[in-house]
Amino acid sequence: MRVVWEPVHGATQSVRLLRLRQTAFAGALHAHEALELTWIERGEGLRIVGGRVEPFVSDDVVLIAAGVPHVWLSRNDCPAGVAATVLQLPPSPTLAALPEWRGLAPLLEHARRGLAVEGAPRLDAIAALARMPSAPGPALLGAALSVLAALADAGDALRPLDALPAAPGRTRPGRERRLDALLAWVRNRLHGPLDIKAAAAILHVSPGAFSRSFQRLAGKPFTAYVNDLRIAEACLQLKRTDRPIAEVAQRCGFATLSHFNRQFRLRAGVAPRAYRRSG
Repeated sequence: MRVVWEPVHGATQSVRLLRLRQTAFAGALHAHEALELTWIERGEGLRIVGGRVEPFVSDDVVLIAAGVPHVWLSRNDCPAGVAATVLQLPPSPTLAALPEWRGLAPLLEHARRGLAVEGAPRLDAIAALARMPSAPGPALLGAALSVLAALADAGDALRPLDALPAAPGRTRPGRERRLDALLAWVRNRLHGPLDIKAAAAILHVSPGAFSRSFQRLAGKPFTAYVNDLRIAEACLQLKRTDRPIAEVAQRCGFATLSHFNRQFRLRAGVAPRAYRRSG
């Protein structure tokens, strides 16, 4: 499976600040040449960074290096819509010449796995990003370097997401449309059976070719990837609803409670009931 390679418009600028106000996060899995710091101001759903799938909620903050595939997919029941602030730093001669940028090399290398920002550094990053829209143009670069320098000293508050380290290749427009259709097909059918034969048909390839390609590029089999999505959705439901665990398992596509419990423990490290009680 490949991802959409997304051009960064205005890439001649040293820094870009995007403020997103949308009905939903529903884009394609994509990658680009910019370093990206994303703050989800409002919304919840599933976050995919490289080969890692996790639930996200409001005030999620993630740092992603250039070339790492990623997407946020919001739930359908967000009546107030979703919002995010995204700081992007495309590669540029201006940045490369700055000693402050060169000093961030260890952080940038670490970010090739994707980094979830937690604890006090997350709150500090949110505060810094919230101030940036009012910063004069020339001051924005300094503000961006300042927040990155703080993250470079954040230590254990930066949790690796085990993203794929290799930058994806570019895809043809027709290929991109079929991949978008595949991802949408998977998301819309998490509650029911999903098989490789049907998934391969979305991309017009044989099941064998699909399995080999998916394993090579996603770093895991298709069934494992689907179970990652299902468990991430289950984590959201366990935290945000009072549905019985058996109902959550069924809604997330698990035919038996015992299979759900095994897959949940494998990914979350605890039983569903303990995860719900953890707050």
